[in-house]
Amino acid sequence: MGFIAEIHLAHDELPLASTIERQSSVTLRHEYETTTDDRRIQFVSAFDDEYGAIEETLAADPTVSDLDRVATFENRAIYRVVVDTDLQIVPDRCAEYGLFVFTVTSADGGWVVRAHLPDRDALTAFREWCRDRNVSFRVNQLYDSSVSDDRTYFLTERQHEILTIAYYAGYFEVPRGVTQDTLADRLDISDSAVSQRLRRAISELITATLENKCTPAEFG
Repeated sequence: MGFIAEIHLAHDELPLASTIERQSSVTLRHEYETTTDDRRIQFVSAFDDEYGAIEETLAADPTVSDLDRVATFENRAIYRVVVDTDLQIVPDRCAEYGLFVFTVTSADGGWVVRAHLPDRDALTAFREWCRDRNVSFRVNQLYDSSVSDDRTYFLTERQHEILTIAYYAGYFEVPRGVTQDTLADRLDISDSAVSQRLRRAISELITATLENKCTPAEFG
């Protein structure tokens, strides 16, 4: 039983708040946090094609005292960030109420927490903690946890944008209503970038929606 909630949080002193505001086109995902030598260390993923701008912004963020890129993948970089703020995205006390966090991602100028809550008391405790600290607390969605939790895919903002534009422009129709060149002109990017973003986005959706019981060898 219980509920699954998507909650939007915003405050100038939440971790990486300034970075989220200044780099709104880059999606950040909070991975986990630990404390060592009285320092709060967070591991955060940044989903983008280039990382120079995001690293400059992170370095200038008043809630960040140190950062280091620890891993780089095709369209994702992982940073170890030393956080310099008293506010937490999800307070420790929420664990006492049984709140379990699925994901914490940046969106709409703040953080969006997707979590399972065993009852309304857990949601109330989270809201009151935020209210006492003037953290904006908005429930975007709230539904029964008996609903299947299959939404585990993750698209960057740019991937979501290009899929949406391509779909409504007729790119996936037969025959196609628009070419990659036209999409490239509309987005002011190269034809190669259009192809890469479409393939990555489609691959992410396929990974999340196809049956996991099937292995590539079965289709060889």
